[in-house]
Amino acid sequence: MKLKIIILLAVLIALIVALWGRRMSIRDIRRPEIVSKPEETSYEEYLQQGIQYESAGELDKAIDVYQKAAQENPESYVPYSNIGSIYERNKDFVKAEEAFKQALSIDPQSISVYRKLYELYRYDLKKHMDKMTLFFSDALEKTNNDINLMKLYAFYLEDVNDFESAVSIWKAFLQTEPGNEVYATKVKSLEEKIAKLSN
Repeated sequence: MKLKIIILLAVLIALIVALWGRRMSIRDIRRPEIVSKPEETSYEEYLQQGIQYESAGELDKAIDVYQKAAQENPESYVPYSNIGSIYERNKDFVKAEEAFKQALSIDPQSISVYRKLYELYRYDLKKHMDKMTLFFSDALEKTNNDINLMKLYAFYLEDVNDFESAVSIWKAFLQTEPGNEVYATKVKSLEEKIAKLSN
């Protein structure tokens, strides 16, 4: 019993000394500590985490975080675009296409997503020219004939040896900018290819 009293006094003295050293009062002991609620992760923070996971090669975690970003800001196409890129890198082309199309359903004028979808169709899925023509027709309609997509289409046509269609696009560019040497050189080069084929 004496031992318990000595221990209790020692604890009480230690508490008093600690309070005195910190200049606290007994009321401070009884005051409940305010526990701050952890801040919710923002859309931008989710995107940043996704980029970090992606850079570290933790692609499943990156996809999870990008999906959280999409939930946080359902009006942004960026998370779906990033998810599509991961799936494409992992050669899951069906999921990549779905993610890119989801991004475009949110922002049907996103040129960067059309470019990603173009690369998926052209190089990974090796879509036939008919399908690619439909793709470009749809993309150009939704983007109000974006000049960069028009150029991409012209390059594509040249790449698949449809020189006549390609030269008609470059000529249209040249009409809008008659002094543009790049366009003039492109037209001349394609016309030479057409002439060689017709001989």
